[in-house]
Amino acid sequence: MNNLFSELTIILIGAGLITFLIRILKQPSIIAYIITGLIIGPLGIYQLHHGEIIQSLSEIGITLLLFMVGLDLDVSQLKRIGKAAVIAGLSQIIMTFVLGFGLSAALGLGIIPSLYIALGLTFSSTIIVVKLLSEKRDLQSLYGKLAVGMLLMQDVAVIFILIFLSGSVADNGNNPWVNFGLGSQIILTIAKAFVIGMVVVWLSKFIFPKLVAKIEKSDEMVLLFALAWSLGLATLFTLPLIGFNAAVGGFVAGLALANSGVHHRVSGRVKPLRDFFVIIFFIFLGSELSFASLGQAILPAVLLSIFVLWIKPIIILFVLGIMGYKPRVGFLSGITLAQISEFSLILAAMGVSVGHLNNTHVTIITLVGIITIAISSYSIESAEKLYHFFQRPLKAFDFHRHNSDHIESEPPKKNHIVIVGTNRLGSHLLEPLAKQKEEVVIIDYDPDVVHDHQQKGYYAICGDITDPYVHELANLEKARLIISTIPDFKDTMAILEYTRSAKKRIQVIVTAEDELEASMLYNAGADYVLLSHYVGSLHLNDIIKANHTVSSLNKLKRAHLKNLHPHEHKH
Repeated sequence: MNNLFSELTIILIGAGLITFLIRILKQPSIIAYIITGLIIGPLGIYQLHHGEIIQSLSEIGITLLLFMVGLDLDVSQLKRIGKAAVIAGLSQIIMTFVLGFGLSAALGLGIIPSLYIALGLTFSSTIIVVKLLSEKRDLQSLYGKLAVGMLLMQDVAVIFILIFLSGSVADNGNNPWVNFGLGSQIILTIAKAFVIGMVVVWLSKFIFPKLVAKIEKSDEMVLLFALAWSLGLATLFTLPLIGFNAAVGGFVAGLALANSGVHHRVSGRVKPLRDFFVIIFFIFLGSELSFASLGQAILPAVLLSIFVLWIKPIIILFVLGIMGYKPRVGFLSGITLAQISEFSLILAAMGVSVGHLNNTHVTIITLVGIITIAISSYSIESAEKLYHFFQRPLKAFDFHRHNSDHIESEPPKKNHIVIVGTNRLGSHLLEPLAKQKEEVVIIDYDPDVVHDHQQKGYYAICGDITDPYVHELANLEKARLIISTIPDFKDTMAILEYTRSAKKRIQVIVTAEDELEASMLYNAGADYVLLSHYVGSLHLNDIIKANHTVSSLNKLKRAHLKNLHPHEHKH
C-alpha cells in the first residue's frame, strides 16, 4: 500500500490512536503528533514512501498557521494589556535569549545554532497556555492576563524574527540579493518589509472590504477566497525577487484580511483545514528526527529543558517582582509560560531549510519541546500547590514588601470594609462608600491600580488575599464586611474558609462566573453572590417596568456615560 491515500490514512489513524492515549495522560495533542512522526521515521515501524508530498503538506500547515495568526492578530490589544505585560514580555524575551544563548554556546552547539536555540527557548505555547488557563477558569485572573499579554508580545516578536530570517538569507542560491553584504541584506529586508506593509495597508483599507462584501454571503466563496489569497501570496513571497519564506507570506495574507469585517468568519472556515495540515507538519517533523544523533542530543536537551522549566519562570518572577507584583503572581505567571512554543519548532524547521541547523540541533529543540510541554501541562494544573510548597523561599522576590504596600502606617482598627479587586466593579463602589464615610481597605494584585488608589488617599495593599501577611496588613479579622469582585473561584473559597474560622462574624459578598459556582459559594458560607448577568437582568427589568420615555432613557444614558468616563464629565 504505497499510494498516497493509503499512506495518509495509516498516518492519521496512528495519530488518532496515539492522541487518544496521550489525552488519557492529560497531555497536549502536539506530543502525540511528534511521537507519530517518530514511529514512522526513526523507529521505522512504518516507512514513508511519499516523503516529499508529506513535506509539502506540512509547509501548507505552517503557512495556514501563520495566516491564522495574522488574521487574528489585533495590535490594539497591546494597549489593553497594559504596560506591565509589554515591559515584562520584552524583558523576559531579552533575558531568556541572553542566558539561553550562553548555555547553548557553553554546551558547544556553535554560534548560529545557539542563536536559533536561544530564540526557541524564549517563546511559549499560546495554544497550550490559553487552553489550560480556560479549563482552570484563570484567564481573567491577573496572572492569566499577564501571561496572555506576554504571549502576545512573544507572537509579535516571533513574526519579526521569521520575517528577518526569511528575508535576509539565501535560498538555495536563487536569491538575487545574496551577492549583497550582510548589512545591505538587512537594509533590503527592512525596505522590502516596508513596501509590502504599505501594500497590505492599502489592500486592507480599500480593496478587501469591498471584495469581501460581495462574497460574504457564501461560505464556500469565503473559504475559497481565503485559501487562494493565503497560499497564492505565500507562493508569490517565495519568488527570488521577493525572497521571503512562504510562511511569512501566509502571515501577511492574514494581516491584510484582519480588518475585513469578516475575519472571524474566515477564521472559522479555515481553522479545520489549518488543524489538519498542522498535524501533518508535526508528524513530518517527528519523522525527520534521527536516532543516530540522539546520543549527542539527549544531554543538551535535558539541560535546556531544565532551563525552560526552572530558569525561565525565575526570570519572569524576577521581572514582575521588580515591577511591584507579589511572588504569587510572578510564580504563577512563570510556571504558566514554562514550555517552548510550536513557533520554536517552526523556527527549527526554517533553520534546517536555510542550512543553519542540522538534524542534531533539530532533535535537541524537538526533545526540549516534548519534555517541557509534557511537564508544564502538569505544572500549570498544580501551580497553586507548587506555590504553597515554595512559598517561603519565594518571599525573596517580594522586592516591594516594606516600601510600597500601603500609605498609612496603620489600617482601620475595626468594623471596616475590605474590597478585594478594584479594577472594574470594585472601583465603582469606592465613591459611594466614601460618601457614607465608611472606612475602606483595598486589596489588589496590580501595583499600578494600588498606587493609583494610594494617591487618592485610600489604604490600599498590593498582594494576594490568600496571604496571611496581607490579612495582617488589612486587619482582616476585625473587618465588618468583605466584598470580593475577583472571578478566581479558588481565591474566593479561601476567603470563605478564612471567615468561617474567624473569631467574629464577618459578612462576605463574592463574585461567581455561573450558577453552579454561585451554589457552591452559598454552600461554603457566602452571604451574597454576585452574578453579573443576573444583576444586569434585574436592572433591565426595573427599567422596563418603570415604562421609561425616551427623555428618561436619555437621562439614564447620560448618568451611565458619566460613570463610564468620569474624567470627561468633571467640568
